[in-house]
Amino acid sequence: MASNAPVALVTRGKADQTEEDPLVSQLQALSVPVQHIPLVTQQVLKAPGKMPAPREVDWLVFTSAKAVHYFDCLMSAKEWIKSNAHVAAVGPKTAEAAVSRGFTVDLVPENTYTAESLAEELAAVIRPGDTVVIPKSKQARKMLPNRLNEVGANVADPAIYETKARAENARALAAFLNGNHQGVITFTSPSAVHAFKQMYPNLPEWPAICIGTITANAASEAGFSQVEAAVPHTFASLAEQVSNYMNEVNNR
Repeated sequence: MASNAPVALVTRGKADQTEEDPLVSQLQALSVPVQHIPLVTQQVLKAPGKMPAPREVDWLVFTSAKAVHYFDCLMSAKEWIKSNAHVAAVGPKTAEAAVSRGFTVDLVPENTYTAESLAEELAAVIRPGDTVVIPKSKQARKMLPNRLNEVGANVADPAIYETKARAENARALAAFLNGNHQGVITFTSPSAVHAFKQMYPNLPEWPAICIGTITANAASEAGFSQVEAAVPHTFASLAEQVSNYMNEVNNR
């Protein structure tokens, strides 16, 4: 049945299917109506990239909570935890995921939780010759390893998981969007943007609110006419921005 009540569409997938999605939880805490249709899914690679032994590593760098999850699935965390490797995380949620698995996190960017901020803070403390491991998605950008190579680090950035579109949810997406709903679409990765465009090429005239400028740029390039990037780059900030938009719509 069609509805004109504004709804926040959450498109992200999640690594752990047994837990409630954190973005959905943040939105619901703000009394935002939510429709969660995961457009992407992650899976561990059958042949993940090779990495040095823990005792040879100076820095272990996590760029997402999902990277922590899949690293934990593939590796013996105890061996890494006992090593002398420093651990860096791109933001508080990633750090929280690492700590929950027994790691001590030594570095988190102070204000902006982006790969660029992480790269600059690491570049300031890494010494030439340090060995750095960055377990990543198959689709990850090369900016971070390239920046650390520039300061003389020996960087291994093995792909350990990949992101794929959940084509089986295309019908549910179309049914939802064709129901005359109004609201906002949330994107937390360029992969989700690309999956949306693939499944629903005739983009709705809804605002797209994104985490990070990279994802926002992907949404603009895909053809969304109203794109915003949540600042800081956190689920809490994204949820607050969506809530503010909903309040504006409801007060018109």
